[in-house]
Amino acid sequence: MSSLHLTAFSRRDKQLADLTAAAHAILALDRAFKRLLPGQLGQFCQVACVRDGELVVYAHNSTVAARLKLLGNSLLAPLQRQGHPLRSLRVKVLPTPPKLRKPKSFALSEAGVSAFDDAARQIRNPVVREAMLALLAHHKSR
Repeated sequence: MSSLHLTAFSRRDKQLADLTAAAHAILALDRAFKRLLPGQLGQFCQVACVRDGELVVYAHNSTVAARLKLLGNSLLAPLQRQGHPLRSLRVKVLPTPPKLRKPKSFALSEAGVSAFDDAARQIRNPVVREAMLALLAHHKSR
């Protein structure tokens, strides 16, 4: 669905039209904000909203948040000149959800365990031999 279809559809309902207009305004502000940022900093943040003249920006991590806070006033002045009624900048760090660990699906067959056991006993380096035997003990316990 393209934005043209959404715009045409949203004209049918005033609340939806208002919401669509607000979303377009935030997206435009986000683009304007990111154009002001140095380097690739814009890839790691996004404009969230404007509340009572306060521009709220989400940063992907605390390093980006610190950099945005340092740039604060130098970012607001150009946006104000572009017609955005902003008085202050608030930067929040987005919490990142923990990565889900995939269950291990690797298992050695009995023949594989036996072959690795024979090979481990022939290894001369004691550190490597102990590591291999520990790995085998783990697979034998399954």
